[in-house]
Amino acid sequence: MNQQISAQADLACSQCGRVFAQSDLVQIAGSWVCGDCKPAFLSRVMAGGAATAPTWQYGGFWIRVVARLIDTVILYVAQIPIQLLFIGRVLFPGTRPPAESATALISATLWVTLANWALRGGYEVLMLRYLGATVGKMAVGLKVVRADGSGLGWGVAVGRFFMYIVSGIILAIGYIMAGFDPEKRALHDRVCDTRVIYKRGTA
Repeated sequence: MNQQISAQADLACSQCGRVFAQSDLVQIAGSWVCGDCKPAFLSRVMAGGAATAPTWQYGGFWIRVVARLIDTVILYVAQIPIQLLFIGRVLFPGTRPPAESATALISATLWVTLANWALRGGYEVLMLRYLGATVGKMAVGLKVVRADGSGLGWGVAVGRFFMYIVSGIILAIGYIMAGFDPEKRALHDRVCDTRVIYKRGTA
């Protein structure tokens, strides 16, 4: 089953940046290359020349903000049932004493916070692991890849989510870095060696 999922994964050509099924690419000298780029790339490798750097078009700061806003709306809607489940019991306490209601409110708030973070983490990790992008990124034509164009494994997907949190904790400096980096990398991209690129087109 895992082999079938891996075979169906999309990868970006390291030369032109276009996205293909892994079965449509060939790995040469550690780089994934499509059929169109293969002859020229092979010629350079055979001649002993250095492989050219990927000509990806990187997703900039503002387009990633738009993608994140879309994801935020989706997650907010998904969190409504969770909030009703836990907070609803507190809003309609019945004959519960005031002191007990206050304790219940604190407990419910903690459970809602934990549930929301679990939902957010599951959404981010699963989408990046299997599709290479969240719904927001897909809506604006972006994809998250490793430096060699391959998809994200479990460890990278999980680590990127936690580093995304760190990027926000440090006064959002980790996010702002994407606006000044040549490859538009935020802090979590730098730590996890990922790139956010457009699915089609070259830089």
